[in-house]
Amino acid sequence: MLQRLGEHISYALKRAEEAEKRAASATDPALRAENESIARSWRMVARSFEFAESLEKFLLDSQKHTDLLPPKPPNEE
Repeated sequence: MLQRLGEHISYALKRAEEAEKRAASATDPALRAENESIARSWRMVARSFEFAESLEKFLLDSQKHTDLLPPKPPNEE
């Protein structure tokens, strides 16, 4: 799953860059503003994927570390 997230992040950043280029070359202020908004949206999508990726890494690491903990003692009754 981590590899797919990396691909999604790259795709979103590429789309943001494309929108920024369109905004920079636009002569119409409305079109420029629209493309800037699109670029911000794609960057937010990329950040969301980055967060999901970091959360997945955290969960996988914490799962590995629980395997290293000593076993719980049996219940004393």
